[in-house]
Amino acid sequence: MLALAEFAKIEGVFDWAASHAVRAAGTSSLRLFAIIYGVGILTTALLSNDATIVVLTPAVIVALRRTDAPALPYLFACAFIANAASFILPISNPSNLLVFGSAMPGLGTWLRWLIVPSVIAVAVTAVGLGLLFRESLRKNHAMRDDSLADRPAPSALATLAIAALVLIAVSARNGPLGTAALCLAILATLVLGIRRRSGLPSLASGIQWPIVPLTAALFVIVTAVDNAGALGWTRTLIEHTPPLAIGWALAVASNIANNLPAGLNTGETLTALHPDAQKAFAALIGVNLGPNLTTNGSLATILWLAIVRKSGENISPLSFLRAGLFITPIALTLALLALR
Repeated sequence: MLALAEFAKIEGVFDWAASHAVRAAGTSSLRLFAIIYGVGILTTALLSNDATIVVLTPAVIVALRRTDAPALPYLFACAFIANAASFILPISNPSNLLVFGSAMPGLGTWLRWLIVPSVIAVAVTAVGLGLLFRESLRKNHAMRDDSLADRPAPSALATLAIAALVLIAVSARNGPLGTAALCLAILATLVLGIRRRSGLPSLASGIQWPIVPLTAALFVIVTAVDNAGALGWTRTLIEHTPPLAIGWALAVASNIANNLPAGLNTGETLTALHPDAQKAFAALIGVNLGPNLTTNGSLATILWLAIVRKSGENISPLSFLRAGLFITPIALTLALLALR
């Protein structure tokens, strides 16, 4: 999925979309926020939450330089939507695969249980961010450059459209999402190589390879935590606790130990217990939406913090925590209560 996102970046899809967003918003800060938030929803749903962070966020930073708008509302939108929209589809977050593994529900079952909680999570998060940054979003901003970036090649747009359709179709048929994503990444690499071989080194170097050893290290943490008795704790939690409490407990656990270890541990427990669907999906929501409380809750927000600091924005974990405490408890509780 990161290779597909990097392919889109190299082909200029995100810069093109960002320049259109700036022009469409005009001088309205609120309209620009809504457009960026909407693009973030689509990117997360179809390319994963990590793609929203590692590809869309830098494009938003570049786009904001075309205006004098303050960056914080839009950067926080990228971070929060990456987790809030990450259970719209099975492909929207790697942790979805960790939680359900080979027992991944079909797309129909997935949407029947999660489309309403997803809409609530996305909507409440948007309202919360709007209230949090209401002073900035009320003001109009000045335009420095409203020119449009070059339109991406038709082959690039077609490749991404095919990828989205294939992933949705594979998910609908309960097929192997990992294999499908790998094949699509190879297809994107071939398309890029045919168009311009000079793009291949950029594709290889642009992928966030540090994610690989970081993820491997998290697997080691999971093993250590399991050996310390975490599986027994998770088993007791899921067997004897109502869905609302399950979601909240795993949200807290995700912020303590990151949501990848929490997702892996939960997946092992679900495989062993086969609990009812409401409890299983409550666990998933806790693992996905809970990390909006702190910057260490998910890999996506860890990467986001590094990217925005590299761009020169001084955002502290404490400022993220304040925003998370303002938004996430309500979004999480309402999303869990909507599981019916």
